[in-house]
Amino acid sequence: GHAGQSALLESRIIYPRRKEKCLQFFYRLNGSPQDKLVIWVKKDDGTGNVRRMEKLHTITADGERHWKLASIPFSVQTKFRYGFQGIRGDPAKSAGGIAIDDTSLTETNCPTNIWHIRNFTSLFNSTSKGDYIVSPVFYSSEGYAFALQLYPHGRNSSPYMN
Repeated sequence: GHAGQSALLESRIIYPRRKEKCLQFFYRLNGSPQDKLVIWVKKDDGTGNVRRMEKLHTITADGERHWKLASIPFSVQTKFRYGFQGIRGDPAKSAGGIAIDDTSLTETNCPTNIWHIRNFTSLFNSTSKGDYIVSPVFYSSEGYAFALQLYPHGRNSSPYMN
């Protein structure tokens, strides 16, 4: 293919009950550094047809080739579809492509804090009972700061083994 070629994957028509939406999915861009994943919403245009397009978000390749979680908030009260548009970057510098998985749409606000722990197996194998790691500092919607502690094998006082 050529640079700039694209493909579109659309959902079925959705009839919303609430205004707030959260589209979450895992994605991986392991092709060209110029590859893009564009997320669209196609709304009812007022005539009953679902064809008025609105761009929600654009994800560009960043050189990291692992799976990432995207949370895209949006508001819509009329029937709609959401879509993923993959746009090809430089095919001469591509070793892969764009992948999406585990897509979910909820009629709630998106989470504001996500702690992604990479290579959990290695962390688990290099720690013992009572060892813990600390999350980055998160902030609540009210402005309170907090952090979490994770004990991969449990606290020393835990009765559970293995």
